[in-house]
Amino acid sequence: MLELLRRQDQTRRRSIRTTTTNACGLYPAVGAAGMDPRGVIIGREAYSGRAYIYDPFILYDPDARTRLPSGHVLVLGKSGHGKSALEKTYVLRQLRFKERAFCVLDAQGEDGTGEWNAIASELGITPVRLVYGGSGHGVRINPLDERIPAEHQLKVLVSMMEIISGPLAPRTKFAVTEAHALAAQAALSQNRPVVLSDVLAALTAPRQALLGRQTVTAAELTAWGQPAALALDELCGPGRELAGLFDGPTSEGIDLTARLIVFDLTRLPREGAAMPLLMAAIGPWIRFGWIKPGDRIKRTLIVEEAWHILSHRPVARLFEELIRYGRRLGLSFWGILHHLADLVLAEAPEAAAILKLSATRVVYHLDREEAEITANYLGLTAWARKAIADGANVCAPGRAIWQVGSRINLVEHLRTATEIRLTDTNRAMAERRSRTPGDAAPLFRLAKGTRR
Repeated sequence: MLELLRRQDQTRRRSIRTTTTNACGLYPAVGAAGMDPRGVIIGREAYSGRAYIYDPFILYDPDARTRLPSGHVLVLGKSGHGKSALEKTYVLRQLRFKERAFCVLDAQGEDGTGEWNAIASELGITPVRLVYGGSGHGVRINPLDERIPAEHQLKVLVSMMEIISGPLAPRTKFAVTEAHALAAQAALSQNRPVVLSDVLAALTAPRQALLGRQTVTAAELTAWGQPAALALDELCGPGRELAGLFDGPTSEGIDLTARLIVFDLTRLPREGAAMPLLMAAIGPWIRFGWIKPGDRIKRTLIVEEAWHILSHRPVARLFEELIRYGRRLGLSFWGILHHLADLVLAEAPEAAAILKLSATRVVYHLDREEAEITANYLGLTAWARKAIADGANVCAPGRAIWQVGSRINLVEHLRTATEIRLTDTNRAMAERRSRTPGDAAPLFRLAKGTRR
């Protein structure tokens, strides 16, 4: 039989010579090499079926196959298409690495708790809950915390005032600078941290100061600082809605050594000043309290409502500095938002800088108009543009375009039964079912205070 086959000339084919460019079309089933085999599995590439492995810290390594300029990630897409499931499973899988730590600003939820509550409970973690309305039942973050250097305290102070009252005039900033110095001196003499009410007191009862060689009287400083004083009164005045969130020392009991810290922001209103104010206060607090350069820990900060950062210039200014120093700090920033259509980047250069500093972009399904705006800004290819606009087929729930540096792939996110249970964000709309033994695959628990 073998001899018979050898005699059949029609089974033989003449060899061909071609270029590598043409070979891509001649052999479409051959996939490109992966980025790096190290890291966590996200899912599989939709067209090749190969496992899709991603870790921004590994890809920043000079020895990586695909070298990224930064470890920052931008995740876009409509609700219900898998953004939340992606970030949660990524954290759960990364926590199995020893030198990994995460901080999550959880702004989504139902039934009065955040979406990360189930994961926190499974891992033995108590979320840090912030409460709106001055009830005193929530956790307080002091924007002038002693962990934050004085010059950065002043930046945070000015940013929070500008969120409330708009840009401050130069003379008002001068009055704020003098008031902050006076308040810090008074707090130091009493051996306690400076708080917002100290600055308010110094603004309304200042001492004369020198502007160059010119003496500025206390009355002039009072007049110059009045816009700032009115803004601070919104934060610490009696009976104010924002009272209790920021005025006073930082609440005790926040374990900054934990491998996973979850801030539950679901009780803060989506509209108004509360959310951007918190972002302005918590960014520097995390930078100087949680991040410890040189300890070899790779940290990831996940912000679910990144819109509150990108759409407020004072907040974007603070976070741009944090993100720009991400490589030095060992920090990967994940910004989660729905779309870019309403963001006027020309009027928010800091927000544009944050987007450009994100070397990884994950885009789930978007409406056609929003898909065009996003594709134009991110520089997506024609096939990727069509993909993100097709929410029924190509970019159905769980599928997204991954733009990692210059590489673009369509990736299908895969989850285990346990991960599906913990990352379900449609509990209120879906029918409840009893858990089966197959769902009960255990997760490791994070012991309180355990070091990486």
